[in-house]
Order: sequence, then structure tokens, then C-alpha cells
Amino acid sequence: TKGGSTPANILETMFNPDMMAAAQKMMANMKPEDMQRMSQMAAGMDPKMMESMMKNMGGGNMPGNVDTAEALKQMQNMTPDQMKQGMAQASTQMNAQKQYMYNASEMLKNEGNAEVKKEDYPAALTKYNKALDNLKAHTGDDVGNMKVNL
Repeated sequence: TKGGSTPANILETMFNPDMMAAAQKMMANMKPEDMQRMSQMAAGMDPKMMESMMKNMGGGNMPGNVDTAEALKQMQNMTPDQMKQGMAQASTQMNAQKQYMYNASEMLKNEGNAEVKKEDYPAALTKYNKALDNLKAHTGDDVGNMKVNL
């Protein structure tokens, strides 16, 4: 694999946590032949189309060390169980990253609130902006509520 990309790394870059959960739920109900057909469809996809779809789904760009064509080739060779395992692993990693960034944003919000109490508004604004930056790549009700409260 190029740059150490693995099926889990590839899948983790493709979807935000909410989409991963929905895809995982859908895949849990799929028959093995449907999973294989889905893998073959993905492998036959034009790499540029895959990159475009990822951007539209909130997954952003593939990391520089991941070759999209290679990622599609690997997906074609994955068994249904490997696909499910990769999705579960990527989902777990993404949820942990989201929680880490959410916690950091909450700390920054509290620090910003302390700056407001000291009437240091520029420092408070810096803290709030950093908190918002931390949440840009993440979705969910909790993240939405945090953004509104900053």
C-alpha cells in the first residue's frame, strides 16, 4: 500500500461519524453478495468521482499519503467481513477524535468565559474562535449545540 494506507485508514477518511454510523447500520443488514457487489461498484468508480463524493459527504480530501485509485482497488479486494470490520474500526477512531476535539472546545469555551469575566474580550474571542475551529470537521447535535453556545 502507498504511504501505509490500510482499509481502515481509507474508510476513516471517507465519512463523517454520522454517515459512518448510518453506513454501518445499513451494512449490518446486507447479505454477503450485496456487500461484494457494493465493493465491486466502489472499485470500478473513477478516483476523481470518489474524491468529489467524499467532499460532498463531509469527508474532505483524501490525506496526501493515500492514493485514491489504490484505495478503490483495496476496497474491491475486501471481503464483506473485512469491510464491516474496517467500518467499525474507522467509526470508533472517528468518534474518539470527535470526543477529543469536543472536550478541547469545551475547555476553550470555559477559558473564553473566564476571559470575559476579566473583561479581556480579545483573548476571549481568540479562545472561542479556536474552539469553533476544533469543531469544523465534526457533526452531531452535541457539536451543533456547542457551536451555537460559543
